[in-house]
Amino acid sequence: MEPLRLGFIGAGAMANFAIYPALHFAPIRLRAVCDLDEGKARRAAETFGAGAWYGDYRRMMEKEDLEAVIVQMHPRPRQSIVRDALQAGLHVFVPKPPAPSLEATREISELSRRTAKTVMVNFERRFSFGVTQARAILAEPRFGGLRQLQCSFCSGPYDEVRGRDYDGPVHAYALDFAVHHLDLARYLGGEVGKLSLFHNEREGRVALAVALEFTSGAVGTLQLNSERIWWRNYDHIEITGHGEYLVLDGLWSIRRYTQAENTFTENYSDQRSGELTGDGPALIEFVEAIREGRQPVASIHDAVETMRLYQAIYDAVRDHRDGVLSF
Repeated sequence: MEPLRLGFIGAGAMANFAIYPALHFAPIRLRAVCDLDEGKARRAAETFGAGAWYGDYRRMMEKEDLEAVIVQMHPRPRQSIVRDALQAGLHVFVPKPPAPSLEATREISELSRRTAKTVMVNFERRFSFGVTQARAILAEPRFGGLRQLQCSFCSGPYDEVRGRDYDGPVHAYALDFAVHHLDLARYLGGEVGKLSLFHNEREGRVALAVALEFTSGAVGTLQLNSERIWWRNYDHIEITGHGEYLVLDGLWSIRRYTQAENTFTENYSDQRSGELTGDGPALIEFVEAIREGRQPVASIHDAVETMRLYQAIYDAVRDHRDGVLSF
């Protein structure tokens, strides 16, 4: 497959920690790097093999022969850059959340349709080792389809640093963190028909108990809070079928319990490798979707539905409303 000619906008901590190192998994040729801090852009370009660096993304788009850009930054400042990239005829890969709000996500979705350019959201947990295995098992007839989904995804508090560019710590937690498992609930369980919420908020931290009924008839629960500790095994997922079930601890292990035999599959060789966490496979999907002329998994259009769940929950928390939500 012909390598995708890529420009990268952003050279901050998460870009250097997770995304640049995962580029080598996909057929990508990194042509240029851009950051407002041109020193950071130069260091990233030299470290990861780009031929040029810029302090102005518009100049990079004009001068470089690019097919696509990655825009790795907070959602609010990212929105106008994504818009400019699409109007310049470039495909776009962005981190989650796809945009600052449901309305802003719809705006990008519509612009993607009008320009006929791909926008993919890096909901990398969809591509992680454990979730990929679970999806394959869910598709097996013997599993009997999903009956119940339980997800726990909890973080430490969002302070002034982690909550930068958001409307306070509760907004930051819901949009930056909890949205991962709202997306996984849809990816594993299908579309949601009904949603109920109970929440507790104290000193800028929030605890959410969410009940779901999927359109398939399956049910689910989400335990989401920012009352815990950072960097301590965030993801716990239990998936119940007919007479067997799966347990995922983290992104790189899966236990399958059946009447006949139990299986345990895990890979702890490098818990932050781009292959296990999903960043590498997500980039591969981005390139393959463009080359094959199809919408990628976790397209901006699909992300609209995840953001509908987020927006309903966040609006209810903000307005101090509990119970059954309309969305």
